[in-house]
Amino acid sequence: MASVPKRGRHRGQAEAHPLLEVLREHPARVYSVAAAAVALLAQYVTIPQEALLGLVAALLGAGEVTQRVENSKTAEAFALLATVAARPPQR
Repeated sequence: MASVPKRGRHRGQAEAHPLLEVLREHPARVYSVAAAAVALLAQYVTIPQEALLGLVAALLGAGEVTQRVENSKTAEAFALLATVAARPPQR
């Protein structure tokens, strides 16, 4: 079985696109901009209620994905901290 590349290290055409790199590195920031955009749409643009509910549902799904990405970053940081703390002190 081939090894899975680390998050953010993709090969191919997607690697060359700078917007995708921003999405990989800063998912919480992108999510907050999307949430603000949906709130502005709800306030200032007249769209059907069903479309607005669809946008909110999509935003909630994106929030779940964002949370999982941020949780994986935290888990990686704690794992790194645990490996550093487990090493004997060097003199």
